[in-house]
Amino acid sequence: MAGRAAAAGPDFAKEIAPILEASCVKCHNSTKAKGKLNMQTKAGAMKGGEDSKLLVAGKADESALIKALLLPEDDEDAMPPKDKAPRPDKAKIELLKQWINAGAEWPDGVELKVPAK
Repeated sequence: MAGRAAAAGPDFAKEIAPILEASCVKCHNSTKAKGKLNMQTKAGAMKGGEDSKLLVAGKADESALIKALLLPEDDEDAMPPKDKAPRPDKAKIELLKQWINAGAEWPDGVELKVPAK
């Protein structure tokens, strides 16, 4: 159909939130914001951290989230650190890239859960 909007990205609640909760929010949340980055809320994630813009809507390759996930595991800037949380596999990183490229939509009022210790 001509003029139709671009295809929607992955479902935030079902596909994106679980990845971020498992691999990011333990260290980047409202209480413990390593690198001044709070990934628990939409506002915190969109603001970014002390070094760079976490999410660049429509541009996954410019987003610090993707850059950090693609670094070699032994790189000091790789996220998450291997002793802190499970690293997303290639399929999950691809979902994150698709989500960011589709606009990084994060429903208002949705706050990610910090995993139990």
